[in-house]
Amino acid sequence: MSFTYDAIWKKVTPELARELIEFWTEEKALPKAGNPELRAQQAVVAMRDEQGKIAAVSTAMLRVIPRLRQPLYYYRTFCAEKHRGGNTSMPMMKASQQALLDYNLGLEKPESIGVLIEIENKMIAEHYNEAFWPQTGFSFIGYSPRGLVLRAHYFPGFVLMKPAPPRKQPKQNNVQIN
Repeated sequence: MSFTYDAIWKKVTPELARELIEFWTEEKALPKAGNPELRAQQAVVAMRDEQGKIAAVSTAMLRVIPRLRQPLYYYRTFCAEKHRGGNTSMPMMKASQQALLDYNLGLEKPESIGVLIEIENKMIAEHYNEAFWPQTGFSFIGYSPRGLVLRAHYFPGFVLMKPAPPRKQPKQNNVQIN
C-alpha cells in the first residue's frame, strides 16, 4: 500500500482536528486524562492511505531537557494497528523531521534545534542499539527519567541557543540529586 505524508504542523483546522481525534478514538489511542483538542494542535504529519483516510499521525511539543538545556521537539507517532510493520515509520519520521525543520527555517529566530524521541518500544531499543542512526540522523543521548532510551536529531546547520536556566534539583541531606 502506498501512503501520502501531509505536513500539518501549525496548520490544523477545526475540521482536521475532528478527523485526528476520530482517528485516535477509533484506535483507542487517547489517554483518559488527556486533552484531545490540544493533542490535535500538536500534529506534525498525517500519513494517509490510498483512500485518503488517516493511517498514522505524528505529534510534537517543544521541551527543554534539563541536561541539554536546549529546546527540542519531543516527538511521538501513532500508527493504526493495521498499518504497523509495513515500513511506514522511516518515511513518517523523515517527513516529520522535514516539516519541523521547514517551520523553523521560516521563523525569524528558530524555536528548536532539533527533535527528541523517547524509545518506548522495547524491541526497537534492544535491536537498534547503535549510538548513531544514519538513516534518521538520531544519536543516543542517554536515558529518560522512566529509564527509556533518549535520542536526538539536530537540524543541519543549527547552532546551540543560549542555555535555558537549569531547573532546581531537590536536595537530600545536602547532596544534590541529578
